[in-house]
Amino acid sequence: MNRVEYWLAAAVLRVLGLVCSLLPRRRRRIVLATARVSTLEGNLLHLRDAIEARHPKLECVLLLEPYGYGRRRKLAYLGRLIRGMYYLQTARLFIVDNAYLPIHVARHRPGTTVVQVWHAAGALKRFGADTAAGLEEPDRTFLHRNYDYVVVSAEAARGPYSTALRTPIDRVVALGSPRTDFFFSPDATFAARRRVLDLLPELRGRRVVVYAPTFRGRGARKHAATGLDARRLRAALPPGDVLVLKSHPNLGAAAPPVEGFDVVVDPALNLNELFTVTDVLITDYSSCVFEFALLGRPIVLLVGDLEAYERDPGLYLDYRTEMIGTRVADTDGVAAAILGDEFDFSGYDAFIERHLGPRPGTSSARFVEHFLGDRRP
Repeated sequence: MNRVEYWLAAAVLRVLGLVCSLLPRRRRRIVLATARVSTLEGNLLHLRDAIEARHPKLECVLLLEPYGYGRRRKLAYLGRLIRGMYYLQTARLFIVDNAYLPIHVARHRPGTTVVQVWHAAGALKRFGADTAAGLEEPDRTFLHRNYDYVVVSAEAARGPYSTALRTPIDRVVALGSPRTDFFFSPDATFAARRRVLDLLPELRGRRVVVYAPTFRGRGARKHAATGLDARRLRAALPPGDVLVLKSHPNLGAAAPPVEGFDVVVDPALNLNELFTVTDVLITDYSSCVFEFALLGRPIVLLVGDLEAYERDPGLYLDYRTEMIGTRVADTDGVAAAILGDEFDFSGYDAFIERHLGPRPGTSSARFVEHFLGDRRP
């Protein structure tokens, strides 16, 4: 979004916000909104389920409105944000997991609580207003303002999220990451494993090695990581292994090349569900490392560009001393780590407690209790 687009959109939304603020506020209305994806997933999915289970008389409104590039998609997005401003001004509780323009362009009315739950667990790579390079305009003007509360996974994340999301630290609360509750439900993980194997039967009975890196760059300049030579790795692995690519869902046409992988899964496939059948994870600076750690399985960190990544966007953790998993610089290092099968799991428990809190598995319930109280609407 350039400056002209921002000022035009902001003007429209501010006027609409003033009009909608005259409408009655709906005490039973809870809104869950995202500008990332068109499906309900992650923290918002688990919070919706917990709210409906504990407060069945509340009205849960879903605004699943991903941002798009190009004039036509931007205009369509603005139209959806107009609806978002109406719901922002009439809701009791408005929950988001990413930046959301109606929140940032003007303050919402008293009586409405806006909570940012972010879409990733822990604090690993710098983000939001806390990247090493800083924000450019117009993001510097509007991005990540006007949250009443920010919910994080653990005490260690409060400082980073306070800076990244421009929210006073006393308004950043460590209630846990709702998306991690999934791993503590045997029924949910069993059902997910069955769904994944029904969808991808070629994974049955084989050691599943999943490559799930994060992207590089930001905004319209996002691009895929280039550190893995999949054909070289496939040639090094035994026939009983299956090499799977799970690219980042926000990359679109910029997704990495697929040559060499045995299976390329839909980027929209829920990564935590894929983890139920994953034996070895290859990643880099993705926050999925926090969640995969809960399974106690091998992690290979392919970080040949570590020094460059430390400069921009920057990291909250020292990969040389604070990370679990096996750190390697290239494809040969990945192959050697997997074939050597000498992974050290001794640091996993302390890592999980520091970054996911001492009581993972009940984060959704803690959120509902904190913001909605008992079962009465």
